[in-house]
Amino acid sequence: MAISSLSERQTSLESNVKSYFHNMSKVCENETTTNTTKTNQTQEVYQGCYQDAPPPSRDFDVLAIENSKIPIVCFKKCRSLGYAYAGLQNGAQCFCGSSFGRFGKAPESDCNMICTRDRTTVCGGSWRNSVYKLI
Repeated sequence: MAISSLSERQTSLESNVKSYFHNMSKVCENETTTNTTKTNQTQEVYQGCYQDAPPPSRDFDVLAIENSKIPIVCFKKCRSLGYAYAGLQNGAQCFCGSSFGRFGKAPESDCNMICTRDRTTVCGGSWRNSVYKLI
């Protein structure tokens, strides 16, 4: 009976994570420039959970922030560096890159670490990136 309960909880968790990221892909952040009243729309679109590997063969080009506890800070940093993708890993790491996926997709259940200071967002897992396209 306990195995069935664990399986049911895992299925429920996976469903909740997928639903959450589906809803997150619709969220936009407004940024206002200081010299004009024009509003720039930015958006992060969740791409999925992807595998990573130890250095020197990382999936992303650069570790932008070692202890990025808030995903939006990571997204802004990657945008400012000119990258198209951000990867959140291990609860607080922020990676940026122009491409991703050379080690393959991972099951969504592998991206299971909640962000340190944003308890509503999953920040990857151990050697797993929650990948976002920066629009």
